[in-house]
Amino acid sequence: MKTKFKRKFSAFQLVIAGIAILLMFFAFVPIIFMIILSLKSNVQIYGDFFSLPHPIHWENYNTAIGMLIPNMINTMLVVAIATVITAVLSATAGYVFARLKFPGKNVIFLAVLCLMMVPGVLTLTPQYTLIQSYHIYNTWWALILPWVSGGQVFGILLCRTFMEGLPAELFESAKIDGCREVRALVKIAVPLSKPIIATVVVMKMMDYYNDFIWPLLAIENNSKQVITVAIRVFQSATGSIDIGAMVAGFVFATIPLFILFVFTSRLYMEGLTAGAIKG
Repeated sequence: MKTKFKRKFSAFQLVIAGIAILLMFFAFVPIIFMIILSLKSNVQIYGDFFSLPHPIHWENYNTAIGMLIPNMINTMLVVAIATVITAVLSATAGYVFARLKFPGKNVIFLAVLCLMMVPGVLTLTPQYTLIQSYHIYNTWWALILPWVSGGQVFGILLCRTFMEGLPAELFESAKIDGCREVRALVKIAVPLSKPIIATVVVMKMMDYYNDFIWPLLAIENNSKQVITVAIRVFQSATGSIDIGAMVAGFVFATIPLFILFVFTSRLYMEGLTAGAIKG
């Protein structure tokens, strides 16, 4: 009976594994075709869309990178600044809501969580009015400040949930030894909360990097623009004249996210798992 059950279970595992591999293959098909198209000329694309590039046109990447490298630098700088500020504010606010006691703490935290219920598209007009009134339109601050103000909400939730699960004895012992709250945050809470902070960093970097609508509204000059919008300009300038170079720009824009996933996937999964266990 046990042998028969094991055989059925093994067959079920094989079916699940086969379905997972098939789904993963279909998920990678667009990426594979994007890379193939980026190495082909217009003649090869229109002649045989599904053929491999022969010869390989590496000059497509020279054209794309030459046009998009300033915008890539802009994106990396702005996203890095916004992510660091978001992580610092999320960790600090999460510690405050998790460890400190003050009147109205739960009400304030509930009000912060209510901000997550507001669709981002509804805040575009108020945000645009604010950056105009503060005279920061067409500057990087027009991107950084709205990103941080909205991005820290979910980060506060994650950090607060995680830090509530940390042993209270550590903080009580630190207070007995004369450790202040700021030092307890920096020396105890933050080191123990590295997985969840890394999760916040990865999630916010991806959100900020992939944002398209807000940079399109807030930045006017292409010299200050991020790469998601710059690709649209590059696409409209190239059109059907050089499809290979256009797709090469898409590949170039995905490289930072791929590198981010390779080097932070372990911390990201640890943070999600730890958050699930703490919750």
